[in-house]
Amino acid sequence: MPIRLTARQKIINMPPLSESAKEKITGLRVVVLQTAIAVLTTAIAYFYSGLWSVASANLWGAITAVLNGVLLVSGLSRAEKVKSYQPQHLLRTMFRLSMERFFVVILLLAMGMGGLKLSASAVLCGFVAGQVALIVARILMIKR
Repeated sequence: MPIRLTARQKIINMPPLSESAKEKITGLRVVVLQTAIAVLTTAIAYFYSGLWSVASANLWGAITAVLNGVLLVSGLSRAEKVKSYQPQHLLRTMFRLSMERFFVVILLLAMGMGGLKLSASAVLCGFVAGQVALIVARILMIKR
């Protein structure tokens, strides 16, 4: 007859998370924080200006920053799955990841400011707020 463990015993018996799993969890926490900052800056932009056009432009920039964070987390997961641990393969994967993120961000910012005719300053403010949230969150989550 198999021994049944309680949920608490199962959690206690779980192996510790690997470093990559911890990094993914940290990355997802950063993305959640970026999303919260996106909503907060959009609300501030709306209440400050009273115009939905400014708030939506700010939201576009902030969501672009959030998407950049999502692409970073997913790209790191892809880089981890590289079977070859030769430096040139890992470097090629990381370079490709950075170029993908760069082009997606440039495309979204250009689409927002050029194609959708959103306020450039509001789009850039939202994007910068999202990127600053990424940097500050990573600094605060470093174990000391």
